[in-house]
Parts: sequence; C-alpha cells; structure tokens
Amino acid sequence: MGDIHHIRVRAIAQATEDVDRVKAALSLFIFDNEIETVTTEGYYGNPIIILQAQLKGKGCDRFIDLIKLKLSGAELEKLKKELGERIDEDRYLHIRFDKQAGYNGTVQIAATADTIAAEIKIKAYPAKREKAIEIAEKLF
Repeated sequence: MGDIHHIRVRAIAQATEDVDRVKAALSLFIFDNEIETVTTEGYYGNPIIILQAQLKGKGCDRFIDLIKLKLSGAELEKLKKELGERIDEDRYLHIRFDKQAGYNGTVQIAATADTIAAEIKIKAYPAKREKAIEIAEKLF
C-alpha cells in the first residue's frame, strides 16, 4: 500500500489485569512484532504496565487488511464516516479497539475506556490533514 508511514499500537494492563492476556489481545493487531513493556505508576501508586509496538512496511498492510476483514460491516462503515474526526493535524488516524473483544480474537471498535489504541501515521504529500483524509478513505 505504501500510504502509511508507521502504526503505533498500545494497551494498558492495570494492576488487576493479567499482563499475558493483555499481550495476547495486543498480539491480534501486531502479528510477530516485538511488544515493548513500560512499567509506570498510577496516581495512587498502583502499578500500570504499558504494552506497545510499532508496525512498519508489510506490518502496516497486514494491520489495515485485518481491520477491513474482521470489523463488522456496520463498524467499518462507521469508521469510514468518522475518518475526518479521527485524523489530527499531524496526520495520525486514531482508532481505539475493544480490549475485551481482542481477548476473544475479535476486532471491534471500543465503546468503553478499556481499549487497544492505534495511531496510524498517514503519508500525505502535501503534508496536510485534508490529503491524509483522502488517503485514509482509499485505504478503507
């Protein structure tokens, strides 16, 4: 495809969650790429583990194919309609997926705050938000 510079995918494992389950849900989106783990502390001193990975090249193509294949028709249409709202001035397309659905191998747009966040950096020439929206519309 070549229209994507990179994709960052991130999920947070709260202290009450099994980190391996969160990794499994994240792996649905990142294939064989390495998951980086960052441990930090919440406001009340609770441990928080951030799991993240970056996709480039063929990994980006596989990610887009996965979304088009696994999202329900209604959700894919909703995503297409919201592209203008989801792309920022830096040409990142923001999509949040349901982490609980990910545990089950399902791709679903998030309706809660328990998410797997994806930031898709769109290559656009000229480097303008409007051009990025056009490219995203072609991708999906």
